Amino acid sequence: MILGWRLTDAERREWLERLLGSGRRVVAPTRDGGLLLFRPIASPDEAVLDYGNTRWSPKEHLFPRAEELFSYRLTADEVKLEQRAPDAVEQVLFGLRPCDAAGLARLDSVFLDGAPDASYAERRSRTFTVSLACDSARPECFCTAVGGSPGGTDGSDLQLVHLDGSWLLRALTDKGVQLVETVSALWEQATDEDWAAAKECQRAVEEEIARTPLAAEWAGVLDGAFGHPLWAAVGERCLGCGVCAYVCPSCSCFDVDDNGSAFCGTRCRLWDSCGFASFTKHASGHNPRPDQPSRYRQRVLHKFAYYPLEHGSFMCVGCGRCTVLCPVGLDIQQTVRRVVEEALA
Repeated sequence: MILGWRLTDAERREWLERLLGSGRRVVAPTRDGGLLLFRPIASPDEAVLDYGNTRWSPKEHLFPRAEELFSYRLTADEVKLEQRAPDAVEQVLFGLRPCDAAGLARLDSVFLDGAPDASYAERRSRTFTVSLACDSARPECFCTAVGGSPGGTDGSDLQLVHLDGSWLLRALTDKGVQLVETVSALWEQATDEDWAAAKECQRAVEEEIARTPLAAEWAGVLDGAFGHPLWAAVGERCLGCGVCAYVCPSCSCFDVDDNGSAFCGTRCRLWDSCGFASFTKHASGHNPRPDQPSRYRQRVLHKFAYYPLEHGSFMCVGCGRCTVLCPVGLDIQQTVRRVVEEALA
């Protein structure tokens, strides 16, 4: 029996009102200057839940585009360091598509496994995620090709499913239960028939996604194809603009920048991209990835060879943003298929 409820739209709105009134920051898809973006909301009316995908993923609310790590200042006899004061406010990321929630799970593996990144871990500990199952697919979607699903729950504490004018809501983690514990007793329990209907809707959306799965064993094939000449032919189209990394839910590259003088200053962390020419440039001027094809190869292999060989899943979650926004039309999953086909020929 799934722990879940069937809410009317009025109950869903009332719950969202309660979350807003609880002192938590609620971040949801909103219309901002003609774009759909994840932004803090002040009213349920601001949340847009009938959407395909936002322009940017919600990762910036856990891994900011730019953040101060610490500041320093020189006094008469010592250097004083001041750490960034943590934001104590809990936040709810509301209405994430399953691919974006899965992207957060990938970031967790990067920033929390092993020695946790303190800044990310602090934000993650006070963040709740409420995903929204997809009821349709867009042409660029390929989550099913990389092990995902329109109703996937990876990275979610709770999940909403829109069904026949109502909302099914299921708790997936203890944090999810915590987010509804003050109000769930008022809600109608969802039935097994409700969840069966939701599963059928999920199956219908999966059939809309015209992408065959990328085989897990292809990670080893790609790793072995590092020196294949096809990389030069494919990668020479890449402009190195970095838009793919910036809109990606799972890209985690960053640079560290020091600004100041001998007397005071700050150290900041900023998003970066392995597609940038300066990403691997040494102080000597040498660059082990001297051309754009080698940098494009690194991006593809990181997501489809190196990460899955270590973690057992693709780093890419199939949202399709990079394909839609690439100015030269590069399609990363098509690149994978092409290189594997050539390597196995």
